[in-house]
Amino acid sequence: MVEQNKERRLLKPETAARIILYAYIIFYMFLMLFPIYWMFTGAFKEDIDIFNPAVIIPARITFKYFLPPYFDPIYWRWIGNSFIVSILTTIVVTLIAVPAGYALSRARGIFFSSTSKLLVFTYTFPSTFLLVGFAKLLAALGLLNSYAGLIMTYVPLNVPYVTYLVLSYMFAIPTDLDEAMLIDGYSRLDVLLKIVIPLSFPIIITGILWTFMWTWNELLYALVIVNQKELLTMPVGLNTLQGGEISPWGQVFALSLLYTIPPMLIFYALRKYYVTGLMKGAIKAA
Repeated sequence: MVEQNKERRLLKPETAARIILYAYIIFYMFLMLFPIYWMFTGAFKEDIDIFNPAVIIPARITFKYFLPPYFDPIYWRWIGNSFIVSILTTIVVTLIAVPAGYALSRARGIFFSSTSKLLVFTYTFPSTFLLVGFAKLLAALGLLNSYAGLIMTYVPLNVPYVTYLVLSYMFAIPTDLDEAMLIDGYSRLDVLLKIVIPLSFPIIITGILWTFMWTWNELLYALVIVNQKELLTMPVGLNTLQGGEISPWGQVFALSLLYTIPPMLIFYALRKYYVTGLMKGAIKAA
């Protein structure tokens, strides 16, 4: 009887595993969400509360960091610069990666197979190794402190990954559809626009979101290529505010909150295509 009671008190392996899994998920969610919560509340805290880590929930709320003189009009320019560079980079990367992915998915031979593998191989090298080379090239072309300089840097850094993403998805689209349209007199461009792109729409949206988010948050290259105050992107602008003995954390939190809203809205609007593209792309790549 005593042995039966002991067995009942012991947790089943499945129950213990579930408890450990839930505990890990809760801990992981805390690590992910608490910095966001701290940024959000910090944008509305008084200075004295920001520097007091014991104030988790602010008792006093202020909007002064969103208003002059704390909020400089140049901040809107920084957000606008980020929008311009991110959108143009995303457009150029998409226009290059989609046709390239389609061409590689239909081409046969060891050369094209090696090219596909090379796209992945390029990401084994840290992008920081290319920083000096890009800076010297842009300086020689006179493109430092310009939108064109940033875009010319960001495009080659994103094209290989997006191309491989699109390639892995398009490779699973039957070539019979291409051949049927070609027999009917359509061109390869017609096949791409009328058949392949509509069928690959989820993965193309995934590539668009990836490129936009990467460009939107990029700091290192923008820090080196652009140093004129009027042309700074927001990540670099935020970096310039954090200097000296005391950093204006209220302004930093407020700007970070504003800067987080646009990508969140874009991601929320396109989340269905993003998740679908990742899931199907992973399955077809496998």
